[in-house]
Amino acid sequence: MPRRIDTFFSKSDREAIRAATAAAETKTAGELVVYVTERCDPHPEVAWKGSVVGGGLGALCAAVLVWRFGGWGAPDYLWILIGFQLGLVAGFVASRFDAVARRLIGEEALDSRVDGRAAEAFLDEQVFATRERTGVMIFVALFEHRVLVLADEGIDERVADDAWDQISGDLAAGIRRGTPTQALIQAVERCADLLEAHGVHPADSDNEISDEPRFRRE
Repeated sequence: MPRRIDTFFSKSDREAIRAATAAAETKTAGELVVYVTERCDPHPEVAWKGSVVGGGLGALCAAVLVWRFGGWGAPDYLWILIGFQLGLVAGFVASRFDAVARRLIGEEALDSRVDGRAAEAFLDEQVFATRERTGVMIFVALFEHRVLVLADEGIDERVADDAWDQISGDLAAGIRRGTPTQALIQAVERCADLLEAHGVHPADSDNEISDEPRFRRE
């Protein structure tokens, strides 16, 4: 089965993103890094949460059926036990679907883990290691359905947070529409325009961070 990254981004898509990053950096001294990960965390709690919820619902449904129609000769507790066991299996299977899994994890936990993984990626890719601290990372978590734009301190002090939020929101909307590559290219271009507008002008220096987009299959 194709992985999410392979489904969303072909080889030509990745090259288009790289070319867009290189072109955008000619406008500004900012260094732009595109980082896409399949998921930020294994989320091990999903399986047991799904099983517990499914088991509880299965037992409840069995109890209602026994109360309504009778046990048909078998002890009531046996039907409830069967319902619980079937619910365990159904809940585990349901937890394998992404939409159900995200519900089981919860919005707050998703936000927290994406924030942590994005900060880790920022450090791992050394986005901070530019001469004027002008690195910007566009971070996309496919499973979690989250997008963040992280700017180093040389830029963060100049640009208001809501400007990055608008870019990340539009990028997320583009991914939902099924145009992730075009949405990422537009996000890269808008980041470069924003930096240029806030005085981060082109500098006569070597490319400090590779323009290649990072795709991680964690």
